[in-house]
Parts: sequence; C-alpha cells; structure tokens
Amino acid sequence: MNDTATPLLPIATGARVRVVIGMLLRRHRGRTVGVSVLFLAASGLGIVLPACLGRVVDAVSSDAGLAVIAGWVAGAGAGAVGAAVVMLWAARVLTGLVQDVLADLREDVFASAMRLPVSTVDDGETADLLSRVTGDVDAVAEAGGNVVPVLLSAGFAIGVSVIALTALDPWLALAGVASVPFYVLGTRAFLRRSRVVFREVRVREAARSQAVLDAVEGIETLTALNEQHHALARVAARAEDSIRMQIEGVRVRNRLFRWINGGELVGLGAILATGFLLHANGAITVGMVTTAALVFHRLFDPVGQLIFGLDDIQRAAIGLARLVGVIDLAPETDSAASGTAASGTAASGIAASGTARTVGDHARVELDLQDVGYRYPTTGRGVVDVTLHVEPGTTAALVGSSGSGKSTLARVIAGHHLPESGSVRLEPAATTPYYVSQELHQFRGSLADNLRLVAPDASQDELVAALVAVDAEWAVELLASVAPAPLDEGRIQQLAIARALLANPALVILDEATADIGLHHRDAVEGAIRVLRRDRTTVLISHRLEPVSTAEQIAVFADGRVAQLGTHDELLAADGPYRSFWLAQGAGRIDRTGASGSTAGFR
Repeated sequence: MNDTATPLLPIATGARVRVVIGMLLRRHRGRTVGVSVLFLAASGLGIVLPACLGRVVDAVSSDAGLAVIAGWVAGAGAGAVGAAVVMLWAARVLTGLVQDVLADLREDVFASAMRLPVSTVDDGETADLLSRVTGDVDAVAEAGGNVVPVLLSAGFAIGVSVIALTALDPWLALAGVASVPFYVLGTRAFLRRSRVVFREVRVREAARSQAVLDAVEGIETLTALNEQHHALARVAARAEDSIRMQIEGVRVRNRLFRWINGGELVGLGAILATGFLLHANGAITVGMVTTAALVFHRLFDPVGQLIFGLDDIQRAAIGLARLVGVIDLAPETDSAASGTAASGTAASGIAASGTARTVGDHARVELDLQDVGYRYPTTGRGVVDVTLHVEPGTTAALVGSSGSGKSTLARVIAGHHLPESGSVRLEPAATTPYYVSQELHQFRGSLADNLRLVAPDASQDELVAALVAVDAEWAVELLASVAPAPLDEGRIQQLAIARALLANPALVILDEATADIGLHHRDAVEGAIRVLRRDRTTVLISHRLEPVSTAEQIAVFADGRVAQLGTHDELLAADGPYRSFWLAQGAGRIDRTGASGSTAGFR
C-alpha cells in the first residue's frame, strides 16, 4: 500500500494570524483596555512587598524602633493583599474576554469550514480538517483559558520589575541584565526547534488519525484483499512517527529548562555581588540590596512562566495558524455552496429543486461517461479515462479499496467536480442527480419537517407513502408530532431514503449509504435502498458486495481506473479482484433471493 503523505489544507502565516487576532480583539476594545490597566495595577502593587521588606531591613539595621518596623510590615501585607485582589479582578475580566474572543473564533472557523467547496475538502486527508475543528480549537481554547492570563500577568510583572530595579540603582538593573543572554539564547534555540517540532506533532497526529479512519472505513475491502495487516502496519508506523516527534518535543523543553536555571543563577549572583560593592562604597543601603534581590527573585516565576509558556504558545500559535488557514480558504460568499446545491446537497442528500411527486413516478434517465478524468490539484488523486454507460432504470455499482477513485467519480457525476477531460452526459440533460452519502443527518424540527425539506408541499398521504415504501412504519405515528424525535443512526438513514423517494429523482447516487449503520439496522436500510433503486437509474458505491451483486453492471476501481467491468456473474467467472472480494467477504456462502446459480461453485 502506498503511504505517501497527503498534502494538507493551508496554514496561515504569523502575520495573518496577528491580523485576525487583532480584528477579534477590536470587537471587545473596552474590555481589552480595561484588562491591560488592571494587570498593570496588579504588577505595580506587587512591587510594594519587596520594597517594604527592604525598608524593614534598613529599619532593623538602624534600630528605628518597633512602630516603624510594624508600619513597614503592615505596608508589605497591604501591598500583597492589594496585588492579589486586583490580580483576581484582572483575571476574571480577562477570562470573560478570552471566552468571548474564542467564541467568535470558533464561529468564524466553523462557518468557514461549512462554506468550503467539496473539492477543497476532498483534496487532502479528511482527518486534517477534522483535527483542525476539534484538536486545534481545543488547543487554542486551553491556551486562551489557562495560558493567556498567566503570560499576561508575567509580561506586566517583568516590565514593572525592570523599572523598579532601574529606579533603585541603574547598576543593579545592569547586573540583572547578566541573565538576559541565557534567556535569549535558550529561548531562540527553543523557538527555532520547537516551531518545527510542534507543527510536525500536529501534522503527524492528523496523519495517524487518517490512517485509523481509512482502516476502519475500509475494513471489509481490506479484509477481502488480505491487506488488513498492511493497514495496521500503516497505523502503527504513523503512530510511532507521532510518538517520536512528541518525545523530541520533551527534549526541546528540557534544554530550555537548563538555560533558564543558568540565567537565574548568574543574574541573582550578579545583583548580590554588585549590591555588595555598592554598599561597601556607601552608594546604597543593605535594605536596597535586599529589595533588589527580592525584586529579581520575584522575576523567577514570571520569566519562567513566560518562557515555559512558549511551549503552549507555540501549540496555540500553530493551532491558530491552522484555524486561520481554514477561515482564509473559505469563499467570502456562499457561491460555492449555492453551486453545490444546484446539483444536490452531498452530505444530507437533499435535492436542490423540484417538488414532491407521486412516489415511484419519475422520468427515466441515461448516463454516459466518456474518458472522464479528474484529479485534485494538490494531491493528484482522482480518476483517469473512465468510460461507463448506464442504461435508464438500471444500477451501476462502483467498488474498490479506499482511495481507488470510486467516490471521486460519483462526485463528478453529481456535479460537485467538473471533469478535466472527457464528458459526462445525462439524457435528459436537465436531470438533477440526487446524492446520498454515508453521513447521517437529522435536521432540526419534527420528523415531518425533515421529510419536507425536499418537498415543502408534500401532503400527509405522500409522507406516509414514502415511509411505508422504505419499511419505516414506525415513523408514521410520529408525523403528527411537532417536537423533534430522537432517532438512532439506522432510522435517520431510513428517513434519508424516504426523503429521496419524496424528491423522486431520475438519477440517484448512493455513496456508502450504509457505511455508518449498525448491524441491527443494516437490513432495513438496505431494503429501503432496494426500493429507491427500483426502476431508477442508480450509481451505487459500497464496500459490501451483497447489495452490489444485484446491479446490472459493476465497475471495479483501482488507482483511479476501471480495472474490471461486467455483471456479477461475469466478474465471478473471471480471475480478478472482484472474485477475490466476493470470496473473502464470504458473500458466496450466503443464500440471496434472486442470486445467480453460477455462485454455487464458489460456496
């Protein structure tokens, strides 16, 4: 099996991410300014404690008396309490601000993801988009809720502390600068390496998820081809790559810790040594040296939090870049979505036009494909030189392993992708294909509302007829209810088939419509699909070969091309992949109504 990494969706630049964050913050300008003022005040009050403790040292040294010492101690306590209260206030306001900004970001990302053209989502690994709208959103939310308050507090504390050291004595501040090279060199090395490492961690996590999805979704075909061990090896290899990269991330952080600890040691030693010399020359008091040492020591936590937080900042920054990439990729208007609707909605299987007609009364359509080719621009995957003719009222089944091109061809037929070569001809030409995928959708509203999405004017009798036709009598009594009815996956898909019957299309495309259905509902849904296929031009895609075997013709795909084409009996009689699929799935051992007697030799 080919395990070439598939190119992913784009990632925004750092400049673009800053622009988007700035736009989000400007929506809450007042609270943004208020948060800055509160954190500055809290940091200023934090200097009161070391300043008062320095005065206590001087008071003790000069025998100033208990009242003076008590006054400075009380001042230190008041400063500490004031700093804590204002910091809590600032954190509370910041939390609300961060949550509102994150809510805006999530809405923008999900709205953009919903506007992405089908071809863009298909052009790459679906787990990449999934990891962005789940893992990356979670990473940014965690950073926003936990890291931003700490880092903002640390930033203000560092700035105020440096000003305080300079006010005490510029030489003391200069001595503290001795620690800066350690921080700068360590941070630069960390950023240079971690930017690559953490991006690779996210990419390899997405690749691992994609391998798992491919293995789970294509398990029956993989078993038929005896390639399940290759699929498991692919999952294991990608998981090991992900783990190795995470271990490398731990090594990068450990190197940073050593630089930070060295900077703290050198900086504090330099301040104490400089303070000793200045005091020996009568330039400053012991209390001032104490204050300077305490202020610098007070920087240990903020500097550590700021630098250690770069780990989370890096993760959040990569997550933000990936999310903004989705926002920028989506079209500004819903034109792409409108174009998709013109040929039927892929995910939900809702026809774009037409009203309800008598169930079973539909036009007959002919489908003809001549040398059709289409490749996704980024990955190069797709179909090549596909020629297929489907007579009116018959079923053409497309089978093959995941990535073989069968779903891509179905989307070309549906009009989601325009063929790059060859032609797709429908007769009558005005036919609108109706696309039903494996995605399960129960829409808002009552059961009747769900059915009338494709036929707003459908009568109660037409709704009942559609439900009865797909063996969904259980739903008839729910039609009178105006409240949403909680349904499991099998019944949701039965409603999707009933909805297709109400739309009454002349050409229906069923793309793995039973893939996400549990075994206890599979027979009912496949029975509904048989009703939908009856005397209707159908393109059927399925990993399971039992429903495929009843099609008038079957096309077996491999590497984007038709490797075999024929009827079920013809393909069973030939030595090829279809026969291997059939025997490996054990389908030939199952007695089927209407099965050809030619399968007896393979039981």
